[in-house]
Amino acid sequence: MQSDRVIQLALLLPILFETVHGHYGFILVLCRVLGSLQNVEIIYSINYDKRELLRFNSTENKVVAYTEYAMKWADDFNKKPEWLHMEAEKVITDCKRFGQLYLPEAEKTVKPEVIIRSVRQASGKSPAMLICSAYDFYPKPIKLTWMRDDKEVTADVTSTEELADGDWYYQIHSHLEYFPKPGEKISCVVEHASSHRPMIYDWDPSLSESERYKITTGAAGVVLGVIMAVGGLVYFKRKHTALIISAGSQHIACSEPLQTLSNAEVH
Repeated sequence: MQSDRVIQLALLLPILFETVHGHYGFILVLCRVLGSLQNVEIIYSINYDKRELLRFNSTENKVVAYTEYAMKWADDFNKKPEWLHMEAEKVITDCKRFGQLYLPEAEKTVKPEVIIRSVRQASGKSPAMLICSAYDFYPKPIKLTWMRDDKEVTADVTSTEELADGDWYYQIHSHLEYFPKPGEKISCVVEHASSHRPMIYDWDPSLSESERYKITTGAAGVVLGVIMAVGGLVYFKRKHTALIISAGSQHIACSEPLQTLSNAEVH
């Protein structure tokens, strides 16, 4: 899924102050990467009491005032375009250096884990409902689309927003209400930055949710039974080996008096 987003590299608050009367102000420097590190601009903003007074954009090389009080400052700055450009280039150099360090991390993607399940069977006039869930994906932007026989479905579809997991990953859920038709194909199409093409997941209606649960439970029981059987066999083999060694040791111990008695009879 292509996107023309602007990547924010660094957010710096070099100055933060507060007066005894509760007034406060700060200077915000925002580095913005437009496509690549070869095209970087900075936004330099002066704020006071929740109001922006001045803003400088390195692309325009111009200071804009947002209050009457700040107009004189803007006029003074704009009379020095060479100085503005020189100072902006210093900050842009720092932005590029930060970008080389942190942009690769920011551009990493994690493919979502997608599950389609039935949450309600059709009954009379009540439609069935499917839910398509995408888990543990990054970054946040994602698109889920329902398809019926390769045609996009727009009616009776509801989706949640991207929900933050609290660990930098996200999840999203999309619901589809429908009346089943014999032989139809229902798919959930996921578009995300982690894949160059849409990811298509087909719903398998051959098994109900309860049957899926029974199969999963049965498979888990079989695996557990195999593990216990192997463990029992290993225990039996070790016990059997120990008994043979013990019996052999007792036989040797009992044979020594017989050998002594036999030697005495010969003499």
